[in-house]
Amino acid sequence: MRRIAIAAIAAGAALCAAAASATELKLAHFMSPQHPMDRHVMTPLAEEIAAKTNGALTIKVYPAGELGAGPNQQYRRAVTGIADIAFNLPQYTPAQFQRSVMLHVPGLFADPESATATIWDNIDALDGDFEQVELLAFWTNNPSILFSRETPVRSLADVSGLKVRIPDPVTASIVEAWGGIPVSLPATEVYNAMSTGVVDAVMIDASAVGSYNLHEVAKHVTTNVPGALSTFTLIMNRGAYDKLSDEQRAALDDLTGRDLSMRAATAFKAAGDRGIAMLREANVELITLEPDARAAFVAAMAAPIAAELKAQGEAVGLDGEAFLARFAAAN
Repeated sequence: MRRIAIAAIAAGAALCAAAASATELKLAHFMSPQHPMDRHVMTPLAEEIAAKTNGALTIKVYPAGELGAGPNQQYRRAVTGIADIAFNLPQYTPAQFQRSVMLHVPGLFADPESATATIWDNIDALDGDFEQVELLAFWTNNPSILFSRETPVRSLADVSGLKVRIPDPVTASIVEAWGGIPVSLPATEVYNAMSTGVVDAVMIDASAVGSYNLHEVAKHVTTNVPGALSTFTLIMNRGAYDKLSDEQRAALDDLTGRDLSMRAATAFKAAGDRGIAMLREANVELITLEPDARAAFVAAMAAPIAAELKAQGEAVGLDGEAFLARFAAAN
């Protein structure tokens, strides 16, 4: 009996020690729990890390701004430790991510999977953007298409005077060159902006149809427009990362990085395909720019892109065109 009691005490002590060494990380994002990035990236990551570490490291996902509203504050939440991990869009804080936002040039990448693979082949070129946080994942969505509320866009002239939602400074310069009026808005606000007429059109990728129900507020969608894609990251508070045990850190490293990023890119591609199908089912007019019409868009944006790249490159001591050429050559 005494041996049994001693064994029970030892087992209890081991359980207490395991519980004491267990770590829970808070992951913040601003979309609904039904968003593809929650369902196919963040929630699976939480399940896998718990299984891989037998509960020694867990991740609790806080969706829909539960740790603070506003997608523009995600980087700050990670840096200050409000969240241990944050889902962050570099284009929402371009002053901090001056290298990453240069990747938003239209035509640089064709699809999220090839874009994400190329970015990870050259991920060291972006190191300066992530000096204050640990980068866990970096991926892209599909190139943007143009959703319009009332005006069908079949030519460059059709954009003239339209208020167009844009995601980043590069796209703002481009929309101005096309004759439109750029309006900066986070993706979470595009439905209301379209439905109330705050904007006439939205530049965003096709996955937004399912995420934000844009088939309900857009009458026309123009594809083959030279649109940029957006970039997405999972970033981690540096102190929280350093405090992990060697075993916990190894498990997290094993489940993040390039592999998690490629999973996210594949999920975005699938969501984009579903978005196009939803537009067809909703009888939204799908317009494909003819080659000559597309060429006019490309020609109009050439000068502002060059100027933007020059300014952004100089801000971080880079030749912007040479920086992009590294990614273009590998893509």
